[in-house]
Amino acid sequence: MAVGDFRELPIRCLRAGGWDGRCCLATDEILVLIPAYRDRELAPTLTHLFDRAKAPGRLRVAVAWQHATNESLPKRLFRIPNLEIVSIPATQSGGPNWARRLLQHRYSGEPFTLLLDSHHRFVRHWDDKTLRIFDQLKAKSRKPILTAYLPPYNPRRDPLGRVRKVMKIYPLKRTNGLLTHLTGRPLVLDHMLRAPIPADYASLHFLFAEGKFHEEIKFDPEIYFFGDEVFTGLRAYTYGYDLFHPHKILGWHLYDRATRTTHWADHGEWSVLEPMSFQKMADIIMGRSSHQGLLSTRRSVRGYERMIGLKLVEQ
Repeated sequence: MAVGDFRELPIRCLRAGGWDGRCCLATDEILVLIPAYRDRELAPTLTHLFDRAKAPGRLRVAVAWQHATNESLPKRLFRIPNLEIVSIPATQSGGPNWARRLLQHRYSGEPFTLLLDSHHRFVRHWDDKTLRIFDQLKAKSRKPILTAYLPPYNPRRDPLGRVRKVMKIYPLKRTNGLLTHLTGRPLVLDHMLRAPIPADYASLHFLFAEGKFHEEIKFDPEIYFFGDEVFTGLRAYTYGYDLFHPHKILGWHLYDRATRTTHWADHGEWSVLEPMSFQKMADIIMGRSSHQGLLSTRRSVRGYERMIGLKLVEQ
């Protein structure tokens, strides 16, 4: 099966989740998309997502549950009416952005969307707080994105050990000249912040935007993993989006991979897919190949590089 080809995928929709083509949507409805690959934290993440929301009914959650044959989820999850779990054999997975692209097909006009990973904890009323912050941003930007490397938590000690510092994203590492790795660092004076702060980079473990994001920024299954956040931030910038970090803690993220099996641990073809992914991103950034709609002409690559203060590709 070719990467990006969903037609022959043996998936099952375990919960319809209300994706029934309704013509009337709530003005604050949030479509939450979660790609999950063999992750034991998925169930507690989903439980916390709904339990800590002020209005769980405003959420419509779709999960790409990529699992081994001996892995299961608690039955209680399938009783949540606005949760759709798409069951996918892990052997058939094409990678993280393949799963994100599959989930984007669930979009049906929701006003807001949130992209998450499958290993999180959330503050009380995270949904209301996120919408309030986003409302602040609409006064500053026509197309804002609220995105963050959330501070870490430790599932073995949770809720103890949750780091309570707002983080900012910085560049970390290049691969063959291409910026591929980012890192989050805590802001020492975060308690003095009164408003969201401009961001240089996007996080794909927490990205909140208007739902129409999915009509413009369609994930490319050929972009494998590392570098995808840098590339997504660039793409969003060229389409006129402005990036911001929240000034308040909205949740926590698990950076330790001990509770999950990575896609590349199961799929030996990653060693071929990753270099191809790096080359594709570098060629598009450098103008050596057609971007096929991945970038817009509204803003330029060079404009983004000026904003972040460095070259995305060093030759």
